[in-house]
Amino acid sequence: MDPITLMAAASAAFKGVQTLVEHGREVEDVFAQLSKWAAYTSDLKAWCQAEEAKPSIFKKLSFKDSTEEALSTMAIRMKIAQQEKDIREMFQWYGPPNAYEDFIKERRKIEAERKRLIHDQMLRRKAFVYNFTMSVLIGLCLGILAWMFITFYKLAGF
Repeated sequence: MDPITLMAAASAAFKGVQTLVEHGREVEDVFAQLSKWAAYTSDLKAWCQAEEAKPSIFKKLSFKDSTEEALSTMAIRMKIAQQEKDIREMFQWYGPPNAYEDFIKERRKIEAERKRLIHDQMLRRKAFVYNFTMSVLIGLCLGILAWMFITFYKLAGF
């Protein structure tokens, strides 16, 4: 999705959270709306990181106006920061004591676990490629050795 649509969806989800909190809705409703907001902001953060990432060597490079790109990225980051600040205040005013700190600890724990899983997958992928390459090379060497042995055997007249 494009960042404008994601930002609009995140803002709409955030307004839903504010409305639910103001009307004193059930905690489940508020957290369901917060999870929608979190999904949209996660997509926005991924878009911002993708904009900063190095492009593929096969991808055609096309550039937008640098000022426009910088402003849109900063606007998204500032909007998300403001929304996170408002959510922290909602947790502090309407939630149980230390709810926001518990939420932050849980989020950090999940992010660390995901980073660890990504790192482990990368290591497994490298090991697979290495083992596959070595297997092919060993097979190739054994094939060449067998070919040399058979050729020598035929030339020797045995």
